[in-house]
Amino acid sequence: MPDMTRPERERRPPVALVVLTGCAFLLVAGAVLAAPLGLFGFFGLFGFKDNALPKSSPEKHGIPGAALQKTFRTAVPAAARDASYLVVPGDGSADSGQDIYLRFRTTPAGLKEFLTSLHKTTGDLAAGDAVLDQDDIDSVGLPWKIEAKGHHIAGLYADIPEPGDTVGTGLVTVDETDTSAPLVYAHVTV
Repeated sequence: MPDMTRPERERRPPVALVVLTGCAFLLVAGAVLAAPLGLFGFFGLFGFKDNALPKSSPEKHGIPGAALQKTFRTAVPAAARDASYLVVPGDGSADSGQDIYLRFRTTPAGLKEFLTSLHKTTGDLAAGDAVLDQDDIDSVGLPWKIEAKGHHIAGLYADIPEPGDTVGTGLVTVDETDTSAPLVYAHVTV
């Protein structure tokens, strides 16, 4: 009897090899798609980390907008420079306040304007007193450094009245080493 097999059937790869190749292709495609989403690290399969990108600071650069200044009842002078700030929201409870951390360089007139918004004067600054200290700044992850050694530091504490029965607080430290351009650090809670 003549051979009845079709010649093209003899050249086909086995079905198992085709299925295995297809599954391998799908697995590689899934890995390529999942890697940018960080799913390998999530499932604990691989410990991919992107160390190339530096961690950014939580602060925002520039003068806070008018709405933020009104919320925190402060007036950052318009001529302030090298300004940055961080807003830390409260936890939502009735007695939880929200905080703003400010740092800016200003003029003597700008310092007076800022302290006036806290119902204080430059005469209220206590020489040598860093009321807002480095530990408070470090606790929120800010990269600011209050240099006390060799610097002329002054500070004050302020109760910030609000219509109604709540009172905010302000902690201010001023580096007056350059008297024409004092550097102001403030932590205001409302």
